[in-house]
Amino acid sequence: MRRVLCAVVFVAASVGFLVLPAGADSVGPGDISSIALSFDFSDNSAPAAVSNGPFSVTVDVLPEHTPGVIRITADAPDGSGTSPVVCSYQTVEQSQVECNFNFTTSGLWSLRADFASSDKSQVEVYAVTILRVGN
Repeated sequence: MRRVLCAVVFVAASVGFLVLPAGADSVGPGDISSIALSFDFSDNSAPAAVSNGPFSVTVDVLPEHTPGVIRITADAPDGSGTSPVVCSYQTVEQSQVECNFNFTTSGLWSLRADFASSDKSQVEVYAVTILRVGN
């Protein structure tokens, strides 16, 4: 009987290592240390560049399925006199948030994505990138 029990435990343990799926990454309440934001532009084969006019900016949130909201702010080039363009807080859906901007001034625009657990919370994580806008 002991041999059978040992064999069953051994087989169950061996199979368990092979069959049990790894847990998906998730972020618990208050655990922001593992959240990463990245900008995603329509053409990843070249540096981010756009002509004056409409342009879509996507922010990816990792790990996947992280609940929260993101606000994206586009600051115009220094000395241009153009006000910042703000895309209000949007709920993260399918690990992404997308904003459409209309860039009216040529030069280097600074994009900042602010992540918070809700639109009433303080910014917990942010990411910044530069976008060259030409005419």
